[in-house]
Amino acid sequence: DYIIRDYTGNNDNDNRVLLQGGKRVPQLVSTRDQALEYAKLPKQTKKFDVGRYDEDRKGMYTSSLFLEEGIGDETNRRTVHVGLDIGAPVGTSVYAFEDGIVHSAGYNPELGDYGHVIVIEHAIRQKQQQRKGKNQNEKTTSKVVYALYGHLGAKGIQGKLPGQKIKKGQVIGFVGNTAENGGWTGAHLHFQLAVNPPKTHDMPGAVTLKQREEALLEYLDPRYVVGELY
Repeated sequence: DYIIRDYTGNNDNDNRVLLQGGKRVPQLVSTRDQALEYAKLPKQTKKFDVGRYDEDRKGMYTSSLFLEEGIGDETNRRTVHVGLDIGAPVGTSVYAFEDGIVHSAGYNPELGDYGHVIVIEHAIRQKQQQRKGKNQNEKTTSKVVYALYGHLGAKGIQGKLPGQKIKKGQVIGFVGNTAENGGWTGAHLHFQLAVNPPKTHDMPGAVTLKQREEALLEYLDPRYVVGELY
């Protein structure tokens, strides 16, 4: 079982994380010291939840990292989420959805970033029916996508090198805590699909409203491979 979250700002409880004792804290901390502090505090629930793709999350992305090109104008803030968030307890295993090859792995240190992250090149196999006269044949084609698995713990990505082969169902990492996942109090996996290879272990997990239409062509709906979670 899991909960579908609403991060649009219509439900303030979803924009905050409930700690044991009833204290609610923001999803994103504002300092590195807070990240270290909250990493030690137990959460109220160990339930799984899902944060939606193509969701305009006003009020969540508060760090300067989400201001496009550093411009201090709120209309240039990147608020449209172009990945899928899977909330899970710290230490939960993360699996590769298909065979692949490590594109890149590393650590994105800024608050609000991915923390420890891995990008894997996957080839998605598709079966197509072809008809020639009265005969119908089945042809298998493949489409290459680049999957980013973000907000991981440090231990899981150790030894992950470009070119390394990954098998479907292989554990590729673990959900990280606040001190290692980019400062997010709600431990979760950010999963994102890209059509084109990124330059490094990074993709914009959120875009501005002006960038939305073009971004949705580059960053595919993750439900294409994980199924209809909502």
